[in-house]
Amino acid sequence: MVEPLLDLELRMLINLVNKDEENRSHFGVSLNIPGGVIYGQVISRSAYALEWEAALSGLPGAGAESLASLPRLINQVLDEQLAEYDTDPLPRWVHLRDATFLTGAPNQTMHYGLWRGRLADIVGWSLSIPS
Repeated sequence: MVEPLLDLELRMLINLVNKDEENRSHFGVSLNIPGGVIYGQVISRSAYALEWEAALSGLPGAGAESLASLPRLINQVLDEQLAEYDTDPLPRWVHLRDATFLTGAPNQTMHYGLWRGRLADIVGWSLSIPS
């Protein structure tokens, strides 16, 4: 299967954010995806996993602690697979914080604390967010 061409500039910007080991880097972006537009702050894969873990650790129940370790385990597996099989170091996913999805339909705006999407699904983007 041939992978669709992914936007090189967007992948490079996301890669720079991913390389920030202190997770301080981020930038605002609007992404055209199937069904509408989503906008928010691009954050690193690591920051996404940490914030996802924090959200999961606050869940009630006996399995909350095990569930909270899931993002860390997923990143470990991904890092191992990428090192072994992937010859393309650029990301294929984008991670957003404080995302808003606009469908164009009345009363269909959705807000997400964290959002993750495939770069292959993005048909256009802008380094700005609506005001």
